Amino acid sequence: MNIPPSPDQLKCLSEEELYALAKDIRLKIIETVSKQGGHLSSNLGVVELSIALLKCFDPLKDDILFDVGHQSYPFKLLTDRWEKFSTLRQENGISGFPDPRESPYDKFISGHSSTALAIGAGFAIEKQYNQKSNHSHTIVVFGDGSITGGESFESLNAIGHLQLPIIAILNDNKMSISPNVGALATSFTRSFTRFRKSKTCKKLKKTYHQQLKQWGKWGKTIELIGEKAKSLVKQVLFPEMFFEELGFFYMGPVDGHHIKECCNMLLQAKEINQPVLIHAYTQKGKGFLHAESNPVLFHSSPPFVVEKQNCKTHASSTSFSKVFGEALVEAKTQHQKLYALTAAMTDGLGLKSFSQEHSCHFFDFGIAEQHMVSCAAGMAHKGLKPVVGIYSTFLQRALDQIIHDCAILKEPVVFAIDRAGAVSDDGPTHQGIFDLSFLLPVPNAVIMAPSSALELKAMLLWSLEQDQGPIFIRYPKDSAPRHPLTSPVVKGKALTIKEGHDVTIIFLGPFQKMVEEIATILSQQNHSVGLVNARFAKPLDEECILHCASSSKLLVTIEDGVIQGGFGNTILSLLHQKKYQSAQMLSMGLPSDFPGTMKRNKILEKAGISPENISKKIIERLVQLKTT
Repeated sequence: MNIPPSPDQLKCLSEEELYALAKDIRLKIIETVSKQGGHLSSNLGVVELSIALLKCFDPLKDDILFDVGHQSYPFKLLTDRWEKFSTLRQENGISGFPDPRESPYDKFISGHSSTALAIGAGFAIEKQYNQKSNHSHTIVVFGDGSITGGESFESLNAIGHLQLPIIAILNDNKMSISPNVGALATSFTRSFTRFRKSKTCKKLKKTYHQQLKQWGKWGKTIELIGEKAKSLVKQVLFPEMFFEELGFFYMGPVDGHHIKECCNMLLQAKEINQPVLIHAYTQKGKGFLHAESNPVLFHSSPPFVVEKQNCKTHASSTSFSKVFGEALVEAKTQHQKLYALTAAMTDGLGLKSFSQEHSCHFFDFGIAEQHMVSCAAGMAHKGLKPVVGIYSTFLQRALDQIIHDCAILKEPVVFAIDRAGAVSDDGPTHQGIFDLSFLLPVPNAVIMAPSSALELKAMLLWSLEQDQGPIFIRYPKDSAPRHPLTSPVVKGKALTIKEGHDVTIIFLGPFQKMVEEIATILSQQNHSVGLVNARFAKPLDEECILHCASSSKLLVTIEDGVIQGGFGNTILSLLHQKKYQSAQMLSMGLPSDFPGTMKRNKILEKAGISPENISKKIIERLVQLKTT
């Protein structure tokens, strides 16, 4: 199929034509993601469900919301973006997540988990206000992984209490990004479990098995049938009880890959003027054997090729994430009280090896960042050594817990902030450019940024020796430079690589190669250039900075974060506080804006963070200083 039918035309297709369409959509997604990377497993799992939604609803009049949004590719393909889909996750192309600025079919921005039910509640309240509840529907597709997030629970409770007419579709594939964990993953069987533990159940079970033994082969057959029946009860009865207690009309479970069954249930739900929960079972990665067998690897897939039934991803250099994972495994040999914590990001953070080798000291809390951080504070308070692995964009969700639970009592929780700074491909929802600005004002916080792989390992080991915190180590989604570690990590101490009299460049993070290139360009014009690896954004090495301000005509700061409230601004405040108002500064960082979908290097270049641009700006400032 060259171009799929429009949403209106789709309503007229036969069941056979709809399944043919589903096949074409899967091929299109696999073809595109194999070239450019993207979220594969989650999208392949909702193809039929997306078709059913568009067959039963009007995507312009009705509000269809996707929680997280990493399962929205089929919806995008069926809503006027088929021809542009080859630009997926490219600059000026199709976003990997819903975005109303891209299309009127996308009703709200999405990228973080557990928010869609709350957004849907807001939409439903607006419909009630404008008396549109009978003419327009609100549909929320959310996963069994996102329901581990606290906001989902708050929203389910509020929607049920207010009896908002929302159709909530629970896409149950038994996974978020990594396999689901926690009590919620088995909450639907709790009532059954309580019954099994009762004296009545134990007595019945004993009598039951004694009778089966007397029946021989027939007894074994009956036992097998009984086990299947028990599974059915657990799947059908107890989810209904759970959601009905919250005020929802429960429907399901339904096969999320059976279009007709899904449509029948959606059409019934349209007639119910109260909160409805449709429980749909789907398979992550469906239709692509490699993704079906390894849905975690293909959740956020790099580009790949299929050769002789084998799926191969392109080779890449060693990332900071991988270095962190290796460092944590090594650190465990020295620190027996070390625990690693994550919120459904085991593989992305490089923690798979640690989780396998030290499973008793590893916790995946699901999509529950706030709980994870408070739990880590409790662990640290009792003498354990928790290391919280988290993406910068998701750290934003736990700012209150950082301030209230970690910082006030100086709990020595170590945070490994992955994806800090500019982030490739995922667009504005996943940028890690704000953490410096919101962490720097937090009392008692220690903030570091390694320039290399070895420096990251050294910072982690140093952090584990501290008895006060919280301690933050931020690093980007990028390859880790391999230059040697020339001095140990000391709290609040920068590393002076060389001194200069015309300009001193103070950088934070993996910019050593860049500043060395800048120094080479400037030295060719006879400028004396000093280079300082700050290492610490907080506490600052005041002695080093003030020395540089006294001995150089110009201080230049480079950081991978927004300038406003960032590292450079902190140094500028220090200079004013210490009466160094005459010191000249040039701060290079990112603007206080949301970068679009593009590669990390392009984001930095557009912000002026490149050897050529920074060298040019330095020369212009030095000339200006010379003439004034």
